[in-house]
Amino acid sequence: MIFPSESVSKLRGGLEDRISAGELSEADAYREALAADPEDPRAMRLLALLAEDEDDFVTSEELAWRWLRADPLSHEAFLLIGRLLSRRPADAARATAYRGLGHEKLHFDPEAHRQADIAPDLAVPAEPEPEEATRELEPHRLLHTMWVAGADEIDRDLVDRVLARGADCVPLLTGVLNLYGEDLLDDVDDALVARALSLLGEIGDPEALPALTRFLPLDDESLSGLARWAFQRIGHRRAEAVLEFIRRLIPAAEPIEIAAMAQQICMMPDVAGRKETLLAMTDRLPDFSREDRTIAVVAMIVSAHVMEGIDSALAASIERQYEGDLTGKARKELKDLRNQVKDAGPLLHEPDTTSIYDLCCTAFEPLDEDEPMVRATPKIGRNDPCWCGSGTKYKKCHLAADEAR
Repeated sequence: MIFPSESVSKLRGGLEDRISAGELSEADAYREALAADPEDPRAMRLLALLAEDEDDFVTSEELAWRWLRADPLSHEAFLLIGRLLSRRPADAARATAYRGLGHEKLHFDPEAHRQADIAPDLAVPAEPEPEEATRELEPHRLLHTMWVAGADEIDRDLVDRVLARGADCVPLLTGVLNLYGEDLLDDVDDALVARALSLLGEIGDPEALPALTRFLPLDDESLSGLARWAFQRIGHRRAEAVLEFIRRLIPAAEPIEIAAMAQQICMMPDVAGRKETLLAMTDRLPDFSREDRTIAVVAMIVSAHVMEGIDSALAASIERQYEGDLTGKARKELKDLRNQVKDAGPLLHEPDTTSIYDLCCTAFEPLDEDEPMVRATPKIGRNDPCWCGSGTKYKKCHLAADEAR
């Protein structure tokens, strides 16, 4: 769940309070959290490691693979999978590969690196890595290469290799977006998030649309703009599939997502089903407050005008049906829009000519030109074990000192 909903955030806060009050164990709390949000990387981390400690290796491995998709940057996830795979002699080569990449990810965290138990076979592998293991690890290694590049330029060859493994990279790129939504990334990682959005659009898998949709309304124009580019990229190449996917998203979509998807529909090619999909969004409106309905209705009316022009029968129909939900401000916005497009016909959108290399290969500007972005230690959750190895929660150990710095 990218950008946890208000209800999930409230649940997490309540669980933390119950843990502090001694009413609930951490394991039970994280099980509840994972049930509410199956993509919760913190919950998967604790439960996977706990299952390993309890010798429940089947559960640990199942959770470890899920954790890896939700947090494809975690050195702990790779090391855990390596340990679990090493229990099976037939998977020894895979185990070494996963553990090796896990240790590579420790390069920016000296404290964690000192605590890590680095096996000798990771420094000098006993034999060449099998081709099957190399292919399995390639998407993870490609993502790792982009990650450590930070805001620097990357080669076109790296982009080409990611695109060549597109289907295998989609879950990992979506995992990066999940980490952003969970606020588990550093500022320098915005470059990786931007590239993940762009690459998901170029790969063109409609399964990425739910994640892209969550980024469309962001105030951060650099990321929301790339999300729009990615959504439109998929929409122009696979319009029918995108419309079908939007229809599947509507029943659970939030008001801001309905508005964002309405705006995207009018930017797609004029294929059968566009207007019907826009109208299908009205089925969701009764579940919203008046203020939220206004946001969605205005976006739908604007989308209809873009598709059909100033005399849009579809726009007029939607406005008549939901006239009572439009605020004075919304009516003024619609009036201004009509004045702007009164002499224009339907807008035909052409595919954006910006290439994936334009978006991915160039360097990203630092947030502060006087202070180049430097990767810090990984961001730690308040309830995660402290980085110092004390075994105490971060919030009760080094959190205050770190924030003071």
